[in-house]
Amino acid sequence: MRVYQRNLLCLIVSVVAWLTLTGIVTAEQPAASTDATSRTETAPMGSGVIAELAKNAQPTFGFDRIEALQHEVGGYPLWQYVASLTWVILAFGVAAFLDFLLANKLRKLTARTKTDLDEKLLEVLRGPVKAAVFLVMLNVGIRMFQWPEWAEMILATLFTVAIAGIITYLILKLVDLLLGYVRSKFFAGDADLSKLLLPILGRSVKVFIIVIAALTTAQYLGLPITSVIAGLGIGGIAVALAAQNTLANVFGTITILADRPFRAGERVQIDKYDGTVESIGLRSTRIRTLEGHVVTVPNKMVADSAINNVSLRPTIRQLITISLTYDTKPQKMQEAITTLREIFQKHPLTHDAWIYWKDYAASSLDIFVVYWCKSTVFKEFLQAMEEINLEIKRRFDAAGLDFAFPTQTIHLHQEK
Repeated sequence: MRVYQRNLLCLIVSVVAWLTLTGIVTAEQPAASTDATSRTETAPMGSGVIAELAKNAQPTFGFDRIEALQHEVGGYPLWQYVASLTWVILAFGVAAFLDFLLANKLRKLTARTKTDLDEKLLEVLRGPVKAAVFLVMLNVGIRMFQWPEWAEMILATLFTVAIAGIITYLILKLVDLLLGYVRSKFFAGDADLSKLLLPILGRSVKVFIIVIAALTTAQYLGLPITSVIAGLGIGGIAVALAAQNTLANVFGTITILADRPFRAGERVQIDKYDGTVESIGLRSTRIRTLEGHVVTVPNKMVADSAINNVSLRPTIRQLITISLTYDTKPQKMQEAITTLREIFQKHPLTHDAWIYWKDYAASSLDIFVVYWCKSTVFKEFLQAMEEINLEIKRRFDAAGLDFAFPTQTIHLHQEK
C-alpha cells in the first residue's frame, strides 16, 4: 500500500508540473470576447482571483497549440471544449484522491479509538465530501472558462442547488448517526421506547432541516420567499387548530413513553377499562378487556388518567371469612385456627397468611383470613385458592367443625 501511495503521489506531482509548464499557462483571448469579460464582471458567483483569471486567461492544458483543435464550433475553438473536459476529469481525480485519503489515512486513525462513532462519522462524510470537492472544482472551471452567459448562469444555479442538496443530505445523515448513538447509549434496555419515540423525533428534526435548507437556498438564488414564509405561518396556524386533538394525543404518547407507566402485554386499569395492553400507538393505546373486547383509548385520556398497573403487583392478596357455629367450643375454635395456619403454611404458592378469630357475628363465630399468593398470574392464583378451599373443607369435616350460615331464632312468650 505504501508503494502504491508513493507512486500515486509522484504521478500527481508530475501532473502538476506538466500543468505548470503547458496548461495553466495563460492563453490570450480573442478581441471578440469583450462581452465575455463584461459578463464575468457581473457574474453572481465570480469574485477575487477567479474573476481576474476569467478576464485575462483560462487553462488550456496545451491543447491551444494543437493545430487540429483550432477549428471553431459554436463560436468557440475545439481546444476549449477539450480543455473543459480535461478540467472535469481533473476535478474528478482530485475528489477521488481526497476520498482515498479519507478511506485509508483517517481510517487508520479512527481504528485506534475505543468507540466506533468516529468510524461511522467517517463513512458518512466520505460521499458528501467527495461530491462537494468535485462540484467546487467544477464551479471554479465555470468561472475560468469563457462560455455563454446563459450557460454560465444555469451551471452556477445548478451548482448552488447541488451544494445545498449535499449539505442537507450530510446533515440528515448526521441526524441518523446521532439518533443511533442516542439509541445505543440511553435506550439500550428499552427497545419499545426507542422504536416509538426516536422515529418521531427523527422525522420531526429532518422535516425542519429540509424546510430551512429549501428556504435558505431559495433566498440565496434570489427567489421571493417572504410571501412563502407568510403563507407558511398562516397555514401553520390553520393546521395547528385543525390538528389540536391529534397533537394532544401525540404529546400524550410522548408522556406515556417517557414515564413508562405500563408496557405492551401488561394488565392495567385505566378509568373504567380493565385489561391487557396490546399496543401503544402514536395516537392511541389498545387494551383487550377481561371480556375479550379491544378498546382503543386516546393517549391524551391515558396520560390524564390514574393508571393502575396490575401486572406490577408482587403478589395477589385474598381476604376471606370462615364462619363457625355458635355452639363451637373454645378448644374447637383453637383447633380450627391451628388447622388453617397449617394449611396456608404448607401450600407452595402461599407467600404469607394472617389468621385470627376476629368477631362474634350475628349468627356465627368469624375467623378472619388474609393471605398472599406468590404468583401474579390470575389463573394460577385461582388454582391455588381452589386447592386451599378443598383442604379446609376436608380438614374441618374430619375434625367435626361445622360451618355457620345465617340463622334466626324466634322466642315465643305465652301469657298465662
